Amino acid sequence: MKVIVVGAGTAGLAATYVLKKGGAEVTALEASSTPGGRLAGARRDGYVLDLGAQFFFRYYDTTFDLCRRLGLEGEIVAFPFKVAIWREGRLNPLTAGLDPRLLWKDRRDLLRFRLFGPRGILQMARIMPLIFQRRRDLHFIDYRASLDLDDESLAELALRRGGEEALEYFFQPLASCLTLGEPEEIGAGYGLALAWYALHGLYTLKGGIGTLAEALYRECRDRVMLSTPAQRIVLEGGKVKGVETGKGFMEADAVICATTASVARRLMPELPGRMREVLGRVRYSACCHVMFGLQERLLPEGWYAVGLPRRAMSPMAGFTDNSIKSPLYAPPGAGMVHCFTYGKHARELNSRPDGEVFSLLAEEIRRFMPSMPREPLFSEVYRWEEAVCLSPPGMLRAVEELKERSSREVKGLRLAGEYLFMPSVDGALRSGMDAAESLLHGA
Repeated sequence: MKVIVVGAGTAGLAATYVLKKGGAEVTALEASSTPGGRLAGARRDGYVLDLGAQFFFRYYDTTFDLCRRLGLEGEIVAFPFKVAIWREGRLNPLTAGLDPRLLWKDRRDLLRFRLFGPRGILQMARIMPLIFQRRRDLHFIDYRASLDLDDESLAELALRRGGEEALEYFFQPLASCLTLGEPEEIGAGYGLALAWYALHGLYTLKGGIGTLAEALYRECRDRVMLSTPAQRIVLEGGKVKGVETGKGFMEADAVICATTASVARRLMPELPGRMREVLGRVRYSACCHVMFGLQERLLPEGWYAVGLPRRAMSPMAGFTDNSIKSPLYAPPGAGMVHCFTYGKHARELNSRPDGEVFSLLAEEIRRFMPSMPREPLFSEVYRWEEAVCLSPPGMLRAVEELKERSSREVKGLRLAGEYLFMPSVDGALRSGMDAAESLLHGA
């Protein structure tokens, strides 16, 4: 069986890896000159840069199993998820988590925590029990039991079950920091799942998230063609024929389209109408992602992130100091600051020159952390037109239909991408592996 995988990002590399291990004749086509997509990383001057995904959640079973297969089990490390939320001129730090040992360790912060007034505390008391009651349903991969929560947005649920303070100072910073979108743009089930996963801690790989992409690429680099964009996936008579590229037509028995939903829609104009309609419902956030290498850590001891509610009127959803993730992320005592713009701000900044972006965002960080140096050791920018899949209300229901239709209506075609589950690194990897395994087993 001859298979072409379109895209060598997270889902595409996972699919190519499984197909190669399964003995299939597989070729992956990647438009970029580098593999990995939103799992990619880089290194500069002794610093590790996570360019896309920033961490793994504890319940990323597919991700951690794949790490074990690739010999990376010893590289998996947890790091503190201590985040400070800005409100009315003050940063309110607290470790996010359910571990009693961490709560006891940070009891002083808990006593000083002033993010919510009495009304906000009552609002959170009304809504948090829902997360615990539905915790078994809030699963990124097996999400079907939570589909009843997919009919309204996270913002609508937060206002209905809690109130305005719960929305603006908990759910909105959570949604914006984790998806680079707004709570009005994501489904309630996905938003509650994000909250549940976040309460169980963050993980990375000692040498950076990109280590996983590098390991996958090493395993199948002989099957990956970089700088080779697909121009069209050819469908005729209800089946796949192959892929057109700038270098000619490549015939195939099957194609796995491991791109974003919008790119998949563009590459396959002959898709059946309902499939095109569902792909058109998928939405992505944008991000102008700026990184600063610093001689010293920016945030106080033990802090990982600062979250900025939209009422702070900042172009950033927040910023982090990644040097806390592992000793390999930065030289001893140094800082590795990442700031994440979102929404209309990201789209506007993505069109501006690097120098303007660096200056504007360094000054913006100083609004909240005056110790931000005027002259960082270095600055980097990575521009994402499609950063994170948002899973708007109704998308998960539509995706269930899409998964049933794709293999039934177009013979030899498989879709892969994080949009096929609650969006996550784990979902992207799982989708690629599922697509490859279904071809290997003739499903």
